[in-house]
Amino acid sequence: MMNQVTKMTFEPNHANKESGIWIGGDKAYVQEWPLNPEGDPLIHLFSIDCNQLAKHIHTATLPADTLISVFSTYSATDYFLDQVTYTGDELEWNENIVGGCTFVSVTTSPYMSHSPGACIPSCGVAFSEVELDEQEFPAFSFLTSSPPNGIHGITHLLDQYGIVCQIYSGDFPAPYQDILGLTDANGYLFLRNDKEAPEAPLAGIFFVQTA
Repeated sequence: MMNQVTKMTFEPNHANKESGIWIGGDKAYVQEWPLNPEGDPLIHLFSIDCNQLAKHIHTATLPADTLISVFSTYSATDYFLDQVTYTGDELEWNENIVGGCTFVSVTTSPYMSHSPGACIPSCGVAFSEVELDEQEFPAFSFLTSSPPNGIHGITHLLDQYGIVCQIYSGDFPAPYQDILGLTDANGYLFLRNDKEAPEAPLAGIFFVQTA
């Protein structure tokens, strides 16, 4: 059986936001720029304008009138993979997800803040439809409504959350191919399934896994 997904190709130096999703840049949909437990600013990975994206992609997990920005801990010199990884472990959940090593802003307000630190060069995103074999382990970025092969330990999340996308670290522009800790690491964005206010705590979660 084949599973159709929407592949995302990052376009460096082409900050096209008409697609509804863009990578990097120094602005994000957040009132106060998030900091990790060490007090360091998180780096902005990508943002989504759900209404705009819905014009191109029909993904059930995208709520209308909602703006999403995704952030993560990053260091160009220090090891940080363990700080952003979640594989279902309770300690990882408490220290990494709840602890603020990654952060997802889910809001209906178009207010944007500027990054106080370094940022990924802004990239546009182009879409193409791809069919995945049920045995395939995709090593690229894509939008999907079904958890892909390779992600593990998250079955318990699916009662409350739906997946939006897989982000592949190696797709990011130089020198940020290791933005998720390793060049072959994958990041996953999940949004809550219920209709609570978008600003509710953990309305969205983001974490990294590696093979």
